[in-house]
Amino acid sequence: MRLGADYYPEHWDKARWKTDADMMVNANIKLIRMAEFAWSLFEPEDGRYEFDWLDEAIEFFAEYGIKIVLCTPSATPPKWMVDKHPDIYQDDIHGNPKLFGTRKHYCFNSDYYREKTRILVEKIAERYGNHPSLDSWQVDNELGWANTVRCYCDKCKKKFQLYVKNKYKTIDNLNKSYGTVFWSQIYNSFDEVIIPRAGACYDTCHNTQGQNPSLLLDFYRFSSDSIISFSEESINAIKKYSDKPVTTNLLDASVNSGTGIDYFKLSEVYDFVTWDNYIEFQWGIAKNETVSKDHSLIRSYKKQPFWVMEQQSGPCGWSKMGPAPTPGKLRLWTYSAVANGADTVVYFRWRACPFGTEEYWHGILGHDGKPNRRYDEIAQVGKEMEKLSKIYGPLQPKARVAIIKSFDSEWSHSIHQHVEGFDYDALLEAYYKPFFDMGIPVDFVYPEEDLSNYNLVFAPALIMVNENGKKNIESYVNKGGKLLVSFRSGIKDMNNNMLMETVPGVFSDLAGVEIHDYDPQFQKETKVSASFGEGVASLWCDVISLTTAKSLGVYVNDYYAGQSCFTVNNKGAGQVYYLGCDLDASAMEKLAKYLCDKAGIPVNLYYIPGVEVVEATDDKENALFVMNHNDYPVVVPLSKKYSDLLKDEKIEEVIHLAPYDLAILK
Repeated sequence: MRLGADYYPEHWDKARWKTDADMMVNANIKLIRMAEFAWSLFEPEDGRYEFDWLDEAIEFFAEYGIKIVLCTPSATPPKWMVDKHPDIYQDDIHGNPKLFGTRKHYCFNSDYYREKTRILVEKIAERYGNHPSLDSWQVDNELGWANTVRCYCDKCKKKFQLYVKNKYKTIDNLNKSYGTVFWSQIYNSFDEVIIPRAGACYDTCHNTQGQNPSLLLDFYRFSSDSIISFSEESINAIKKYSDKPVTTNLLDASVNSGTGIDYFKLSEVYDFVTWDNYIEFQWGIAKNETVSKDHSLIRSYKKQPFWVMEQQSGPCGWSKMGPAPTPGKLRLWTYSAVANGADTVVYFRWRACPFGTEEYWHGILGHDGKPNRRYDEIAQVGKEMEKLSKIYGPLQPKARVAIIKSFDSEWSHSIHQHVEGFDYDALLEAYYKPFFDMGIPVDFVYPEEDLSNYNLVFAPALIMVNENGKKNIESYVNKGGKLLVSFRSGIKDMNNNMLMETVPGVFSDLAGVEIHDYDPQFQKETKVSASFGEGVASLWCDVISLTTAKSLGVYVNDYYAGQSCFTVNNKGAGQVYYLGCDLDASAMEKLAKYLCDKAGIPVNLYYIPGVEVVEATDDKENALFVMNHNDYPVVVPLSKKYSDLLKDEKIEEVIHLAPYDLAILK
């Protein structure tokens, strides 16, 4: 378990480096990340490369035993390059180029930019690939940040046309798959196929793009695959000269995500994954369960330890700042990451920069570079990490509950939202939150993934699933698994067209139900009463007809009062629950406890709001993290005798935690 910091030696006088290195060593900062935005320094002119500046920095910090995460600088193409080749620029959805002056303004499908990136990455890898201080590599930076996954330029149009030609083989197949007979959209050749720029209906129909939904979904897949292909080119260039592991930093927090990349597929090409965790900044304040969910997502993409490559370390924003982290929060956020599966936490950034767009983005140190309370707090964490690392290897929660996440479904829901207020990510979080509250770890899985290790699996709004995914889910149930399927599941094919089967489509037989009527909850609510208790639906109500299932709950008002809302069906050795509606938070908690009881998963009876409890293991020893996110002290009951590893105390019956305090118990 290690701490690091994002550091930019090019921003500071060399005379300052020693002070920074000394302070890092004192705080047990083990590694620094460099160079993700430094293309202009590497290649100040076309074909002229300079590395002396980085040679000097790496050698200097190596003397202090500080390891280096070295980044490829493709996130910021230099001005001379875009002036010489303006076709590098992305086009937005209206066909306007994203011009120079910020970052991420390049098209992932520019052959020229890909070639220039490959050449530079190879030169960097050849020079530093075997340096003894090199720890690992990062490709690019925040791939897809700021709505840059989907480019609408002519280069992308031509490659998209080739993409659909390879997929559908004939234009007749594409027309049939897309249903282009609707609105007279029939194509006579692949050269006619458009990319879905803003059309006549864009921004006029309540957040509806208006373009053909099958075309949109294919374009979203193509755009995601383009970034994966771009990543593979940089990874291959690195691996040609270096055997150090390669990663990239993902975005998953609800306050800054929606990148449009299939992270399950992207993660396959990297050796490990990292993400950027900003909890309280200009653009929002994340809820505790949101941060926990995002840690779980990142851990789930490869089912192995992950990093936080950018962990908030001060007040931050571009034009405005969020709040300064209250004393104790930096430590608390760090341990929340470690408890949920991170073995390395890298703070962004070491010191606030006095110039540029992010001059308000504070780091561990302020603009004056002097020690402060944030530095002292992180230095405390560094000392504690040294102690814990002698006891534990990388820690991971062991989940018995899984939530199926499908990026195809996510993109489909974003194209057609079903009803005002529906949000796929928010629905997944609604299912996740009760388990966060109860201290029960959850993995996220894709539909084709092995589910055999889970006692309980949820499939919220799994609107489409391929044949392999369908068979995998059925096999899980038949072998004794317990599955919950929700409304808006199984009703579309993989081309994003509505199935002509009775809802819930591909899941009808598995769930033992049919839906002949449903009621979108637009400006209305409906009450339910079920085996888990009472609740309120405010998004959607499926009116369920039973085939082989048994009713466990009914609606209690509106024209479908008395009709089923919640059912169970025995299938093979397992059970399938169908929930035809959304539920308020209190009812979701009751549902989770009810299903845990059915699945044999112990439930924590002493839930305290704002206290995060995570049990993790290194496969030899267990650690119980108890973390108080409240601004007031709490007393947490314990069912066993423990040793408090940070205080070297024996604990039994209860533990007292101050505001934003934590304990790690063995």
